[in-house]
Amino acid sequence: MRPGGLAFGAGSRLLPASLPYRFFAAAALFQLLHYVLLAIAADTVPGFRGGSGPVLAAIHTLTLGVLVMTAIGASLQLLPVATRTPVSRLDLVRLCWWLYAPGVLLLTIGLSLWSTPATLVGAVATTAGIVLYVILLAGNLRRARGFGPVGSHAATALLALLVLTGLGLVLLQPDLADRIGGRGAMVLAHVVLAGYGFMGLLALGFSNLLLPMFALAPAVPEVGARAALYLALAALGVTLVAIAAEAGTLKLGAAGLGLAAAGLHIGLLLRSLRARMRRRLGFEFVLVFLAWAWLPVSLLLAGAWAGGWGGESLPPLFVFALLVGWLQTFLLAVLQRIVPFLASMHLGRRGGRPPLLSELTATRPRALHLGCHLVMQVAIFAGLSLEAAWLVRVGALAGICGAAAFVAYVAYTSGFLWRAGRGKLALRDIK
Repeated sequence: MRPGGLAFGAGSRLLPASLPYRFFAAAALFQLLHYVLLAIAADTVPGFRGGSGPVLAAIHTLTLGVLVMTAIGASLQLLPVATRTPVSRLDLVRLCWWLYAPGVLLLTIGLSLWSTPATLVGAVATTAGIVLYVILLAGNLRRARGFGPVGSHAATALLALLVLTGLGLVLLQPDLADRIGGRGAMVLAHVVLAGYGFMGLLALGFSNLLLPMFALAPAVPEVGARAALYLALAALGVTLVAIAAEAGTLKLGAAGLGLAAAGLHIGLLLRSLRARMRRRLGFEFVLVFLAWAWLPVSLLLAGAWAGGWGGESLPPLFVFALLVGWLQTFLLAVLQRIVPFLASMHLGRRGGRPPLLSELTATRPRALHLGCHLVMQVAIFAGLSLEAAWLVRVGALAGICGAAAFVAYVAYTSGFLWRAGRGKLALRDIK
């Protein structure tokens, strides 16, 4: 597959390669750190119900270090392509990186070591990076004309991001959280806004843009994409009201709305993929289909939790299905494709034919990562279900192996750009 010159006429809207790739590389490294922390804290994972320490640090290396890090790098590049409006301030993108990435690392260290000063400083830096990201993306949407459903997903996702960031800062002060509305309810709202709000809405929006493009398939109808978005927003709104009112029946209704939104979204994309021109979809679509299986599972677990079924192991199973099963799996699938895709576009601008994606892709690390990712999911889900710490540790060790393979994959493709930037690589050198 060749990216057809510059897809969407995007050459003028490409960021310098060093900007999105630093976010992608950081996400790959944070994924490795996530599983290292999980392996260290495996004995306490099945019984974890809150509080600081390595388990909470591991959760935030996943959410902030992998999921949001990937979302920032990808959306700052892809949304300007979708809206046909370039990013106006590259210096602010660089500043966003220097605030966000070190902030997440310091926050992780603080949570791991129960260090309140490090946690607070890391949280402030992370929040500053997030606010700057929101300003950049909101500015792009404001300047765009007729940005379509993808822009609508991004705009509502940014609103969710601001609210969940504010909740996160409040949750760092337990006494304040209890005075405002109860720490338990705020934690649940924070998780819902992170998973189904910010990350979920971005995943839905960019799926409609990227997956048909990767498969050379027809676009998802705009009417259907907007209908799925409105259902998802209704489910999110009802969920937040139900959490505030502690209404279990309302939570069940919200889960039903979420299942309807997920079913419509997945159905539209499957219909598009059936008409694709590219017959072989590759490793990344195995991950996409796996993520699509986990999305309704997460909603069914949420409904079971709301109905009071399933016992004490249900909340961690829900969080795992949402964050690891659906979101992490989907974002890793997207990264597997956009890392070489963007590299091909950048190298193609240097003259001559753009290199084939297969020429920029390391197959063995992708295969190893896929196998380890599957083992990790089965082992950790079983460990949480059975409250067996040894299974969680087995899953974490498989995750470490897979994450290391993913780091190698990103490094392999990024190496072409690094050598080209230093004048040590010509397109004829790519076999």
